[in-house]
Amino acid sequence: MAKRVCIIGAGPSGLVAAKSLTETSTTNTNTTSPKFHVTLFDAKPRIGGLWPLDTQDAGLVNPEMCTNQSRHTVSFSDLAWGADEPLFPKAWMVGKYLERYVEKYGGTWDFKLGCGVKRVERVNSRDGDGEGEGWKVWVKSEGGEEGEEEVMRFDYVIVATGFFGKAKMPPGLEKPNVPVAHSSRIRDIKSLISSADGKALGKGRKIVIVGGQMSGVETAAAIAMQISSAANTPGDTSIEDAGRYVVTHLVQKPVWVMPLFFPADPVVERDGVKEKNRSPNFLPLDLVSYNIGWRPEGTVQNTSGHITTAAAALTHGFMETYIGSNQTEFGPTLGVMGETTTEPPLLACSDQYTEFVRHKKVDVITGRMVEASGNSITISNASGDIETITDVAAIVCATGFDASPSIDFLPADVLETLNFDATDDGFPLALNVHTTISKEISSLGFVGFYRSPYWGVMEMQARFIAKLWNGDEKARKVLDEDTTMPPMMKLRKDPRRAQFPMGDYAYLMESFAEILDIQRYEPSSSAPGARTGIITPYRYSYPTVSPAQNMEIKLALGEHYFTFHASSQKAKFVPRAVFRGLQGIWTLNRTITSRIATFPSGTLIGTASLLPRNPTDTQTQTKPAPKSTSSNQPPPSPSSGPTCSKPPSTPSTDLEYLYFEEGQFLTSFGATMSAKRSYVYRYFEQADCIDLWFAKQDYLTADYFFHRVEFRVPPGGGGKRVDEPWRAVSSHLCIEDMYDVSYEFYFSGSTLESWTSEYTVKGPQKDYTIRNVYTRPSSV
Repeated sequence: MAKRVCIIGAGPSGLVAAKSLTETSTTNTNTTSPKFHVTLFDAKPRIGGLWPLDTQDAGLVNPEMCTNQSRHTVSFSDLAWGADEPLFPKAWMVGKYLERYVEKYGGTWDFKLGCGVKRVERVNSRDGDGEGEGWKVWVKSEGGEEGEEEVMRFDYVIVATGFFGKAKMPPGLEKPNVPVAHSSRIRDIKSLISSADGKALGKGRKIVIVGGQMSGVETAAAIAMQISSAANTPGDTSIEDAGRYVVTHLVQKPVWVMPLFFPADPVVERDGVKEKNRSPNFLPLDLVSYNIGWRPEGTVQNTSGHITTAAAALTHGFMETYIGSNQTEFGPTLGVMGETTTEPPLLACSDQYTEFVRHKKVDVITGRMVEASGNSITISNASGDIETITDVAAIVCATGFDASPSIDFLPADVLETLNFDATDDGFPLALNVHTTISKEISSLGFVGFYRSPYWGVMEMQARFIAKLWNGDEKARKVLDEDTTMPPMMKLRKDPRRAQFPMGDYAYLMESFAEILDIQRYEPSSSAPGARTGIITPYRYSYPTVSPAQNMEIKLALGEHYFTFHASSQKAKFVPRAVFRGLQGIWTLNRTITSRIATFPSGTLIGTASLLPRNPTDTQTQTKPAPKSTSSNQPPPSPSSGPTCSKPPSTPSTDLEYLYFEEGQFLTSFGATMSAKRSYVYRYFEQADCIDLWFAKQDYLTADYFFHRVEFRVPPGGGGKRVDEPWRAVSSHLCIEDMYDVSYEFYFSGSTLESWTSEYTVKGPQKDYTIRNVYTRPSSV
C-alpha cells in the first residue's frame, strides 16, 4: 500500500516534492506501482505559493516583477521554458510555468487548495489507533464553519511553506501621519501617495524606502521607475507633480548592484597583462556567476556561510571587475571601498537603480531609522549622530519577512527537538543534509526552507527525501553521518555570516549529486572527468528519466548552449546591455561640420538625459511621408525632418526611454542660440534591437520612425581588440537625403562609460556631418 504524504504548501517546493515522490525513477525497484500518495495543502485557493498565476493576482509578489535570475535557473530539470519566453520572466509567467508543471506531472496528486494546515502532531504505535506511526494533520478549509477542522492521518509530512511567513516592520512607526506600507504590498506607488483623481495626499515629496538589501534596492528602483514614467509620458496625470518626487533610500551599508546582464569577459589578458575589455560579450548574470569551471580541482567546497576577510575581498574584487568600478561614480554612499571591502558583501539586482542614484532620482542615505513622526523620520547616521528626513510623502519598509509563521502548525515538542529559534532569520530550525531533514524526526522533511532557495536545490532536496523514505541505504547512511548541521548552527550568531548563508549553488548541487548518484551532464567535447560550464537544474537528472522528461531536458540544454553561442558569436545581448547603459544623464559635446555655405558649422555643449518610462508604442501612429525639408533649415534644429522609412515589423516595445537634450549652439560665424530636441529610444527583447523615433514638438510623444541600430559583429564573433568599442550602424533615405549613422559604445565591466554617434547627411541641398560625444558628468 502506498505511503501517505502530506505536503504543506503548493508553491514550487511543494510541487517538486510531490513530483519527486511520485515518479517511479526514485523507487530503486522494477515495479511501477506508486510508493507514495501525496496530498498538497495550501491556504490559498490556487497553486504557485508566492508566484501569481495571472496579472491581477494580489499576493506577496507583484505579477509584473521580473525574476532576478534567468529562466535557466528559475526552472526544474525536466520542464523547459519556451525559447520565445523572456529570459527574465515576469512573476505571473513563473506561475504559468508552475501550472504547466502540474499539468505534465501532477495527474495523480491530490490537491486541497483553500485548506490551511492548522497543526500537526506526531503519533506512534502506542496510540492504539491501529495505524502505526505517523502524523495527524488538522486542516481548516477556506469555506468551513468557524472552528470546524478536519483531522487526517499521514505517514510523512513535508514542509514546503517557504520563508515568507509574515512581513517584518521596523519599530518606531507608531506616530507618522503619512502612508506606511511593506514593500510586498506595493504595486503602484500612486495608490499610496495619490487620491483617486491623481491629487497628492500630502505636501511631502520624498518617498522613503527603509531597508538596504535586495528588496530595498528593487523597491527603490521600481518606485523611481513609476515616477519617471509618470513625469515623462505625454498625458499621464496619475501622479500630481510627478517630477518633484524623489525616492530616499535609507541603507546601513553599501550594496553591490548587479544588472541583469553581466559581461562574460570584462577583462582580457594580452601579452601577459590583464586589460579592461571595452567591448565585452554579455550573458544573463546567473550564466556568468554560477560557473563550476572556476572552482579548484577536487571536491567542491562551500564558499558561503562564514565569510573570512580573504573571501570577502575576493568577492568584492569580482564585483568591482564585473560592474566596472567600486560604484563611487554613481554616488559616494554607493561606493564599496576601505574597510567595507573586508566585510561580507551585500548583493542586489537591478538594471535601473545605479543610474537613478547618479541622476539624483534616488537619494541614498546611510543610517538607521529611529522613529517616524508626522511627515518626518529621525535617523541615526553612520557616525551615530541624529538627523531628520523631512518632507516625507510615504514610508515603504523593505525589511524582509519572519519565517516563524510559516511553521506555526508545528507542535512545541517538535520545535524543541529542532532547536527552534524565532529570532534567527537564516536558520530558525536545526536541520541536517543542507536543511532538508532532522535525524531526530526523519518522517518530517523540509524543501526550500531557507533564505532564497534555488529551484535546482529544492529539486535535489525533494529527491533526497524520496530516496530516504523509499528505504535507500545510502540516503539513510548520509543522514546518519551528516555533518552539515553543526557549522550551520554556528552561523546563527556569526557576525560574518553571508547575506545568503546557503548561497553557494555549485556546492549544494554537487553535494546532492554525489549523495544521489546523479552524474552532472557534460558536453561530449569535454575531457573525461571535466567540470565545465554553468550550473543549471537540467544538467542534473537521473539516467532513468522517461522519454517525455528526456525530451524536456534536451530542449532546455539546447536552449542553454544556444544562449552561449549567440552571445559569443552573434553579439546577442549587447543591444540589451547598451540600452540599459544609456539610462540617465550625459554630458553632450556636438560638432557640426558643413560642406555647404548655406548650412552653418558649429559646436554644441549641453546635457542629454535618457529617461525611463513605460512603453508608449500603442500610442504611436505611422504617418504618411512628409514633404521635403526646406533647404534653408539648419541641421541642429530638432525638426530637421522625420524619416520616410517605415519601422521594421516588431512586437510591442519592452523598454523605452525619452531622450531629451538641451544646450548652447555656437555657430562658426559667432552666433549663439539655445537648442533642444527629443527622441524616443525603444528596445525589443525578442529581436534584441534598439530603434529610434523622432519626437513631436511637445518633446514627449513619439512621432516618426528614425532608424534601427544595427550592431557590427566581427567575423566569427571574435577578433576585436580589447580597447575597441562595440560598433553599430544604420542608414536610411529621407526623401532625397541619405542619412548614414555610426555608433561606438565603450564599456567598463557592465557599465557604459561613453558613447558616440556620427551622422553623415548627403542630398541635393545637404552635405554635413554631426558628431556627438557622450560622457558621464563628473558630478550632477
